[in-house]
Amino acid sequence: MKLEDVLRGVVEEAVVEFRVKLREIEEEGLRRLREEADELSRQSAAAAQLARKEATALRQRLVSQAVLDARREYLETVEECVRAVFDEALRKISSMRETLGYRRALKVLLWEAVEVVGGDEVVVECSKADRSVVEELRGEVERGLGVKIRLSENSLDIVGGVRVMRRDGSAIYDNTVEARLERMRNEVRNEIIKRLLSP
Repeated sequence: MKLEDVLRGVVEEAVVEFRVKLREIEEEGLRRLREEADELSRQSAAAAQLARKEATALRQRLVSQAVLDARREYLETVEECVRAVFDEALRKISSMRETLGYRRALKVLLWEAVEVVGGDEVVVECSKADRSVVEELRGEVERGLGVKIRLSENSLDIVGGVRVMRRDGSAIYDNTVEARLERMRNEVRNEIIKRLLSP
């Protein structure tokens, strides 16, 4: 199972939940606007021309502030949705550790990172939980890419994936699940916004 497929599934689940939350925020914002507009109308009816001008200016400021508040709440909700999607994706990926699909994904992550870093010898860091699998995959990747792979004694505190560096430290590629998710943050955010705005 690909990381993108897991993310897509999590995004779809999270979008439904956050669409409801956004509707509530919009309704609350409209209710506040109506209340503030009604209050300003009562004040302006009782005031003189100068007071009417002040009320109009105040109304514009209040409307502008309400629009800014609604936009801020919308953006906070989208970011909350992105965090929830990432948390759920990490949870699901972590629960897949013992599956054949996870082993295949780990091989792809290792292969890709070794290719990106290049060189004739690389050092690989991974989590303690993935160490034995990476050790098993090492020979296949070495033969496939013609690169010597050394497994670092350092363990990473990650859900999965690998971090690969050249032996001399001149190049490093973080291909951990967390780093890949982070690289996809804008894409996930845009997908959530697109789904929230669709009818």
